[in-house]
Amino acid sequence: MRNSATLAIQSERLPPELSAALEGGEAGAVYAVHVKKLSAEAAAEYLEMRAKVQEGVVALEAGDVVDDEEVYAELETKYGISISR
Repeated sequence: MRNSATLAIQSERLPPELSAALEGGEAGAVYAVHVKKLSAEAAAEYLEMRAKVQEGVVALEAGDVVDDEEVYAELETKYGISISR
């Protein structure tokens, strides 16, 4: 059994995740897609990172964001320093 392969796929047939990564891809283009089996550790790390990114997107969509001025003020208060802006 092979652990990896490279395939040529037309942009219209790309899975949604790949199309999104290419920001839609170029119509009519053919892309080389390399697929390989991840180790259990690498897969766990990937899934954990993906979950964190999804949590961040949900927070952003809910308006749960802090602007830079708030962050600077919090850091200045916490560490007793002045951050030049």
